[in-house]
Amino acid sequence: MEFITLVVIALLCLLSENTRKFALVLLAVLFLAFPLISIVILAVAIYYFNKPKRMKLYEPPTLPRCN
Repeated sequence: MEFITLVVIALLCLLSENTRKFALVLLAVLFLAFPLISIVILAVAIYYFNKPKRMKLYEPPTLPRCN
């Protein structure tokens, strides 16, 4: 629970220009204190923001209909 709280505080600190250095230090400390959780959250975020679009790029050819 404290991990989520500290991440939210760090993200809120990133919004303000005056507290960005504090947020970066807090994120670095979180990464050192909780490395596994940090890596998992980072991997999920990277996948979520870079997930492929589900577009249909290829349609197999169809034979013409004979009536």
